[in-house]
Amino acid sequence: MALFTTFITTPIVMFIYKRSHDESSRTLCKLGDLSSNGKASNDLRVLACIHGPTNVPSFINLIETTRSNKKSSIKLFVMHLMELTERSSSITMAQRARKNGILFFNRSRHNEWLNQLATAFQGYSHLGQVSVQSTTAISSLSTMHEDVCHVANDKRVAMIILPFHKQWRKMEIEGEEMENNGVSKHQMIMESTGHRGVNQRVLKEAPCSVAMFVDRGFGNKPQSEIVTKQVCVMFFGGPDDREALQLGDRMCDHPTIKITVMRFIIDQKDVLEGNHIVSQQLSTTKLNHQNEKELDDKAITQFQNKWGGMVKCIEKVSDNIVEEVLCVGRSGEYDLTIVGKGRFPSSMVAGRQVEHEELGPIGDILTSTHEVISSVLVIQQYHVHEIGQGGPIV
Repeated sequence: MALFTTFITTPIVMFIYKRSHDESSRTLCKLGDLSSNGKASNDLRVLACIHGPTNVPSFINLIETTRSNKKSSIKLFVMHLMELTERSSSITMAQRARKNGILFFNRSRHNEWLNQLATAFQGYSHLGQVSVQSTTAISSLSTMHEDVCHVANDKRVAMIILPFHKQWRKMEIEGEEMENNGVSKHQMIMESTGHRGVNQRVLKEAPCSVAMFVDRGFGNKPQSEIVTKQVCVMFFGGPDDREALQLGDRMCDHPTIKITVMRFIIDQKDVLEGNHIVSQQLSTTKLNHQNEKELDDKAITQFQNKWGGMVKCIEKVSDNIVEEVLCVGRSGEYDLTIVGKGRFPSSMVAGRQVEHEELGPIGDILTSTHEVISSVLVIQQYHVHEIGQGGPIV
């Protein structure tokens, strides 16, 4: 009888425990939850995924921009994504993974940068207000997103940061004439189509907000040139843009970060009555326009009341959104542009072919042309109502 009771009750207890654990781990699923939770000491928990050594400097600079509030710290979880292949070296590395998730690497030239990676992030953690844990995921590209989502859920992070599958690197050519902003127009693009699929699946299944980092050398300047970093938050409205504004709000406290919030006002003739379809073919989600506008106005008002004249806030009304966005990107005025993935009327960017759907229409505009020189961070806010229904809105 006791054995029978054990077989019956154990699965039930495990089910109840797993359900309660999953629910409790979702209490802080997005940046907005940190401010609305009423606890000033809430830590910002971030999962940063990297592919290789070229990601490290810019990712450290990006995380540094959020190291602002003395009352809260950053808990950074660094996840190195490695593709599992049929090569014996790949299998051997997977077998050598230690229990804490950090691989034991041979002191070979091939793996030298992996040791440097761990050293770089551990050194960064010594600055204070930042704790760093590193792990390595070795899996096939088809299942790599599962590892990312599992760690994000287990560590209760509010945001996952993914490197875009393309990387831009400036090429200096002898005798070349520079552009007016002093930037070389020649760039080398490195692309990994396999990781694009990983990013798309993470966006669909993530248990929290997701940021896609389009890196064009963010903060990678000689030490003597490091001054205030200029960051622009483009605000069109909707949950993704409000999440982007939340990130900008956190950056405002940093002494070397200067934030500009640029709000684009939508002409009412471009907005459909009642509910409207958003983000071109990128989503079929319906949002209530009036409710979203009230939330947008409230978010902007709270931001302005908090920072007053310390932060520049600009309103733009335009019938050519694409050109306005490109103008900002081409100006060279900003080191980083933060945008929401976007849930607004498709008429704003009608007639334009989308190359990178995972970035949304505005992120795609800023990424699909070599004329834009700033790095771009595209935010997708986690939508709590989608729990158990296939993940967040995409």
